[in-house]
Amino acid sequence: MLSIKKEVKKKKKTTENIKVLTWQEKKSLADKEEEALVKGIEMFRTWTNMFDSMEDEQLKEYLQNRPDNMKTTMVSKSAPTKRERDAKSKASTSNTIMASVWKFHQEEHDETSATSSV
Repeated sequence: MLSIKKEVKKKKKTTENIKVLTWQEKKSLADKEEEALVKGIEMFRTWTNMFDSMEDEQLKEYLQNRPDNMKTTMVSKSAPTKRERDAKSKASTSNTIMASVWKFHQEEHDETSATSSV
């Protein structure tokens, strides 16, 4: 019984801490997010335009002199996952089944053509 009272008190405290936003506050938050996105898009456009305007030599220089944190690292191929291995085994099983079905139909076709020619 005592623990139930503690849980009720905790729920009351958490509901008191939740602030209900008015539509004006929500709109201002959305506007701020929109401004941040527009700014990020503009920065990206200027960055890509900078690369478009560079000559080959300038691009080579940029690649050699860029900061270490912006350099790409070669990612080695990882071992196939279990899902990929299962997909491969299912495909080979499916091919085996289809080969058997095709053989059966061919044998059946050969039998019917042999009996019709007699």
